[in-house]
Parts: sequence; C-alpha cells; structure tokens
Amino acid sequence: MEQTLARLIQSEHSYQKNKGIITSGMQYYIIITGDIIHSRKHESSAWLPQLEAALKQQTTDYDIFRGDSFQAEVPLDRVFHCVFYLKAVMRQIEEMDVRIGIGVGQVSFRNHTIKQSSGEAFFLSGKALDSLYKESIEFISPWADLNENLNLLLTLSTRLLDQWTINMAETVQKMMEYPEKNQLEITQLLNRSNQSQVSRELNRANYPKLNEVIQYCTKELARYVNKPA
Repeated sequence: MEQTLARLIQSEHSYQKNKGIITSGMQYYIIITGDIIHSRKHESSAWLPQLEAALKQQTTDYDIFRGDSFQAEVPLDRVFHCVFYLKAVMRQIEEMDVRIGIGVGQVSFRNHTIKQSSGEAFFLSGKALDSLYKESIEFISPWADLNENLNLLLTLSTRLLDQWTINMAETVQKMMEYPEKNQLEITQLLNRSNQSQVSRELNRANYPKLNEVIQYCTKELARYVNKPA
C-alpha cells in the first residue's frame, strides 16, 4: 500500500529540494513549526539531541531556535509521517510532547537556509502553531474544506497518542524508521525479550490505524495540491 501511495504521489507532482511542489504553475511549500511541551521540566541535554536527531532523520532543512522551538521544510510525501514521528520521539521522555503547526502555501523569499526564508507557508505554519490551545497538531492550507477534514482526523489521532506509554512510543518510532522490517527484526533492534511484546505495544498504540491516517492525509493533500487551478 505504501509503495502504491509513493507511486501516486510521484506521478501527481514533482518535489524538488528547496523548490517546493510545482503544480499548475503554482509553487507550494510545506513548512512545520513546533515547540516542545514541558521543555523546562528537563534539562535541554535530556531532549534536545533527540529532537535534532529526529529532525535530521526526516528532513535536511530545519532550524531550532529560542531553545525549544523549531521549523522545517518537509516534502509532501513525508509531512504527516514526520509530524507523528516527532511526537513518537518526544513522548519517550517523561511528561514531554511536541506541538506542531503545518502550513501549506507559497514562499515569497527562499534563501539557502529556512531561517532566512519567508512567505505564505511560513505565515500559515506559525498561525497554525499559535492557534493551538488544547490540541497539539493544526493544519492550515489555502483549502478550507481540506483543513476541516484533516484537522478532525489529526485531532482524533492525537487522542490515541495520549494513551501511549514510553515503550509504545519507542516501538512506534522504530517501526516508522524501518517500515520494511518485520516485527521480529524490530524486536531485535529494540533489544526486547520477545516479539509478542512488540506486537502488543503496536496494537495498543493503534499503530495500524495511525498508519492509515498518515496515508490518507498524504493522499488528500496531494489531491488538493494537484487540482487544476
């Protein structure tokens, strides 16, 4: 299913590094802006290396600023995977989590680094983050109906994540890093005693459903981005 989705996305749009998604003469970028929940409850050395490693794993264009905030440009076919991956990483640290605003739009100025760039995608990403109060993920694009549909799904998905234990988050992270591996191989990577433990953790974490949400949101965003103008 993931291979089919990848082919669909590749056929529907071309993503060029630092050039956004080019479609119908329009150029769209996807920017995420986030901050760490309860960052002051731990020394930064307890979580900052994990955050930076997670961002490096998902994108090459990111910036960490103000100590506990970050911004990144993410390809369309990775954005929702990236968001939930970051949450899986940060939820392995007691009482910590991450809030993320996703913005889709054009960019008026694009420099070599993300921190020197600006435009609609950056504004919408920051607006999405600023709008978060009780929720931890918000999506804003030029399409109001897409925003409504995806935000409902993202909100419901975060309710599932709220039930995660540290072990569940760790297991989900490894599955997201190595989707080609089976549960036995994941068990070995995690140094767990048996495969049944990994299977239980994935089921209790609702990982199969989370994967469906990621794939659906990715497909819907690709569909809207590639609608004729």
